[in-house]
Amino acid sequence: MNFLERLYGVFFQPVETIKEIVRKKPIWQAVVVIIATGLLTVTSNYSFTMSSTNFFTSSQGMPDFGRLRSLFIIMAVFGSVFIAPLTYFVYAAVYHFLAEILEGKMYANVEDNVSFTQIEEKNLQVEQKTNEEKEEVVIGTAKGLYSAIGFAKLPMIFMVVVNLFARLLNPKAGLIFMYLFLAIFTVWVIVLEIIAIRENYKMSTGNAVFVFFLPYIVLILLFIIMMIFMGATFISLFSEVLKNVPMQ
Repeated sequence: MNFLERLYGVFFQPVETIKEIVRKKPIWQAVVVIIATGLLTVTSNYSFTMSSTNFFTSSQGMPDFGRLRSLFIIMAVFGSVFIAPLTYFVYAAVYHFLAEILEGKMYANVEDNVSFTQIEEKNLQVEQKTNEEKEEVVIGTAKGLYSAIGFAKLPMIFMVVVNLFARLLNPKAGLIFMYLFLAIFTVWVIVLEIIAIRENYKMSTGNAVFVFFLPYIVLILLFIIMMIFMGATFISLFSEVLKNVPMQ
């Protein structure tokens, strides 16, 4: 597949396309998708926000926030071009580590009399080797996962159309309309990322779902534990303060 075929396939043949992406590992194409999607989405969202709110406009008795416009644009471009690709790099590293712990397939033994086409038919996409002997080849790579989850972000490109259409509505209805479709496209992206994990590591769908949500579960648990600890500390300090208060 070429780049345009992959873009088309993500929408209309996602499973087959993601299988091909994790095998070919077009990592720089994925970076282009991440940057372009981020820039277009942020730009259209910025346009809607500026036209539907008056936060960046000056009013009597209030400081002039107009200069924040240029700063916002710089931050948005920097985030889309540099931060977003690096963030996906961290995602791929974390998911690769979790997949290996959960016994995702990282290697496969390939016999010299088994053709590459036969391997694909058995749903074992691997890198074709020139060595004629039986060997162990890599199938589940962080590079392949990065490429796949990069292309999985592609549905967010539709937020450009949504943001432009939202400008035709009143501000409240526009926000509701925008967030509704944002939720829909987010679910779409999550489904594609789970497929990417499943196909890259030859996992079951259930294990792929678990790998995807495990970091979020851990973060939620850590947040709850931290809140409990802070609450217990606050109660302890507050009780000590009450003990030292003289009774009248």
